[in-house]
Amino acid sequence: MLQTTSGILYVRAALKPVARSIRDNGGVLPFLRSHFDFEELLVPHFYGARPFWRAPPDSWPPRTNSGALGKTIANLPNSILSSHPTHAFAGIGKRVHQVLATHDSSQPCFMPIGELADHDDFSMLLFGCVDESPGFSTVHVAQYRLGLSQRHMLRLLTRWDKQLDGSWSSIVAPESPGCSASFSKFYPYYEADCNFVRGTWDGVEWLFVPSARRALAIEMELLRKRGRFVDCGRWKCLSCRLRLY
Repeated sequence: MLQTTSGILYVRAALKPVARSIRDNGGVLPFLRSHFDFEELLVPHFYGARPFWRAPPDSWPPRTNSGALGKTIANLPNSILSSHPTHAFAGIGKRVHQVLATHDSSQPCFMPIGELADHDDFSMLLFGCVDESPGFSTVHVAQYRLGLSQRHMLRLLTRWDKQLDGSWSSIVAPESPGCSASFSKFYPYYEADCNFVRGTWDGVEWLFVPSARRALAIEMELLRKRGRFVDCGRWKCLSCRLRLY
């Protein structure tokens, strides 16, 4: 069983490839706890940025595009769901609750990741979607702190919505976290720092970073030197092509 830093685990995952193992273990939490020692859990519950030409959602929260994991954790009786308009997170545990309670439209998209890395440190797991959705969310924290996310031009086409007293108001998105298709470029640097573990469950690959804080330090260093380090290379990628750096 792998140990987590500070007892906090952040997970991005596709559950379908390990659905049988999840059933055999009695649910997502028992399944994760059969492999990792953790007390608190954080997962994405994203909605996607709203293009300015679409109407605001009729109700809150809108339907997540983060899949079954986010829905499952958000529906636990002891969970909390942040109220950020595009990049909400769900989680369990005292420290996770404290951070998510203040994550709204006034905060950066990946504020919970940055706050927990700074104050407690934590571990990160990616499984079931290693090829489809590579990398770790600390990269987005580094991009924001270096002022890069704010220079992605796609932000001008999207709106952040907030509801107050039953009515909606919108603002131009102050940031766009951008394309993550090339985030695997950081893996060799995590490995050189002895902060990267690979494995498989039932033939499904997973990646584990014990220390988010150390990963973030590496990402900050690399992106400070070359902001386009994570350019995916696809000429049709508007996120990578339309940016002011």
